[in-house]
Amino acid sequence: MASRNFKEMIVAEVISMTGGIFAGSLLAIFIDKILIIPGLFIILPGFLEMRGNISGSLSGRLSTHLHLGTLQPYFKRGKILTENTIATFLLVLLVSFMLGIFALLTIYFIFHALVFEVLYVALLAGIISNIIEIPLTIMATFFIFRKGHDPNNVMGPYVTTTGDIVSIVSLLAAIALLTWI
Repeated sequence: MASRNFKEMIVAEVISMTGGIFAGSLLAIFIDKILIIPGLFIILPGFLEMRGNISGSLSGRLSTHLHLGTLQPYFKRGKILTENTIATFLLVLLVSFMLGIFALLTIYFIFHALVFEVLYVALLAGIISNIIEIPLTIMATFFIFRKGHDPNNVMGPYVTTTGDIVSIVSLLAAIALLTWI
């Protein structure tokens, strides 16, 4: 008979695979929008990977505090939650900026063109994804803990999946906003 932890992990992995298929399908449907800005594909792998990794770290830190009893599983302003939220937000902005700079320089050295839109998209998509993903990660971590499950078993695949979906939606929203303005 499978242990409770194993069952939690299997369910999380199945949901993750399903969400990954959805995220990939979303990307395939809107590929023409992504091709509008040259070099956007350069930031895509890093941007998709970044969201899940950083949100996974946030969830892991919160989970540790929940297990230690230094954090209650409710949205209540406090030092631990505030510091972790700010750190996550700033880390995503820094990595988004670095991805944008890398793409900008790559485009410049290969095509001898400065396409600053790729940097703007990276930063704007980072901000949009933060606004969506940080509260989602915190709420899910708290919810899972309150239900008696271990967030460490579930949140990794969960934030990877939601991170992929949110990243693609954020990139598309950033492209739409920048091409509309």
